[in-house]
Amino acid sequence: MTTADELGELRARLDKCGQQHLLEGYEALTQEQQAELLGQLKAIDFEYVNHIFRASMAAADTPAAPAAPVTDVATLAASTDTQRAAWRAEGLRLIAGGKLGVLLLAGGQGTRLGSSAPKGCYNISLPSKKSLFQLQAERLLRLQALAGQAAAAEGSSAEVKPLRWYIMTSPATDAETKKHFRSNGFFGLKESQVVFFSQGALPALTEGGRIIMEGPSRLAMAPDGNGGVYMALRAEGVLADMAAHGIEAVDCYCVDNALVRLADPTWVGFCHSRGIECGARVVAKAYPEEKVGVFARRGGALEVVEYSELDPSEAAASDPATGELKYGWSNICLHYFRRDWLEAVSGRLADMGRYHIARKKILSTDGPVAGVKLELFIFDTFPLADSTALLEVRREEEFAPVKNAPGHGLPDSPDTARDAILALHRRWVEAAGGRVTAAEGVEVSPLVSYAGEGLEELCTGKEFAAAYDMHLQGFLQLKPKSVVGRALGAAAAHNEYSSPRPEPKAGGKKTGGSGSGTTISADCSLTFRPTPMQ
Repeated sequence: MTTADELGELRARLDKCGQQHLLEGYEALTQEQQAELLGQLKAIDFEYVNHIFRASMAAADTPAAPAAPVTDVATLAASTDTQRAAWRAEGLRLIAGGKLGVLLLAGGQGTRLGSSAPKGCYNISLPSKKSLFQLQAERLLRLQALAGQAAAAEGSSAEVKPLRWYIMTSPATDAETKKHFRSNGFFGLKESQVVFFSQGALPALTEGGRIIMEGPSRLAMAPDGNGGVYMALRAEGVLADMAAHGIEAVDCYCVDNALVRLADPTWVGFCHSRGIECGARVVAKAYPEEKVGVFARRGGALEVVEYSELDPSEAAASDPATGELKYGWSNICLHYFRRDWLEAVSGRLADMGRYHIARKKILSTDGPVAGVKLELFIFDTFPLADSTALLEVRREEEFAPVKNAPGHGLPDSPDTARDAILALHRRWVEAAGGRVTAAEGVEVSPLVSYAGEGLEELCTGKEFAAAYDMHLQGFLQLKPKSVVGRALGAAAAHNEYSSPRPEPKAGGKKTGGSGSGTTISADCSLTFRPTPMQ
């Protein structure tokens, strides 16, 4: 219970910051409402809110310096097979040594998809019915196995460490995200290697800087943007956890990319071999009017320029020397960070206090009012890096965003993401000597192949007439060659998780449940037991 002295101290803090209106009518509230309001007020640093509001409003009124195209993208055409193999080998060594962390930005809900659940729980209607979270967890498992095989091939006797997966939720998605993982046995991962933490939230304000009340006992609060990850990493002890586990580098991505190659060893090795502080994978713009942010430079510093900031004529302009778009490299939120740089930049960003201004209608006790939300974007730190790198990747292999509702023919929808996966996996199977006659393509489980590798034995000379194939879903036992029991270390030994597909019982009746799943044993054999097509 709050004492009179504590309430007096809180009133004094609010008076000092010009927010004394937040306690108007306090005495008329019920005890439960008073407790709710005081809980919110005590958690807010009002001096900091005032600081970032003033700094952000001033920055919004300051014209940006002219942007210049980036000219230092490492393109696919300019890299050799030998270079890519060397980068991949270095990346696998980082993974095997436990020196890479994976950071997932998963604070968003599936509202635009017609779902109130966290976006990572969304099923894009693949034949396997796997959620985005499950697809990503299984890619991580496969990567651990590949790192173990590579380490064994190099004669290493060191134990391969589990990849630590740092998942940033939001207040709206935190509880349900954790429930989804627990109810699915962490999808075969060790529970201890998955670290959840929540991004922060900031109050919405009027144009004059007064915090808006959403209800009699509730402030109008909003997530602080995916760039809030920097402060959350420090505040939630994640940076300390990374240091304690010997992590040197971090691969970061957004949850709604259905094709994401999280912790791609080629990409990680590319950055690590160059000592890069901050890097990004990029794709060429699909067409001049595509509504994506593009990489550019201002004063020599790397930035992302939003599509709304570019004049249409500039967005469509070509480089005379190459014939390509001047501003043609899209930001797809696939980033690399050096851990020590993350530690330094999180403090600098907080001191700068320059957030993006989003002017919106805010629900309040007086109805919808004109207000301001403050957001950080993850690329806001890029100008603070001394060493940066951009690497081109293929859109059809690594980028299939899930943003728009299905069933309406819209781009960047579950429909287009599903089609992209089935088309990519068709190419994998055909490259491995198989023939796909299913019109929609075919699905390969991430537990079977991370990026098309290791499919020859399954595919050579075989026809795949259905999108869901038992063998490509891992309905067999695979034992990686030259890998002793240490290959996955303690990361995934003896874990099982439930498949979303029901498995037929003896009498043919289908039932959901624990009969399906994946067992990863101490000898590094992977026993995949997905259920057949319904």
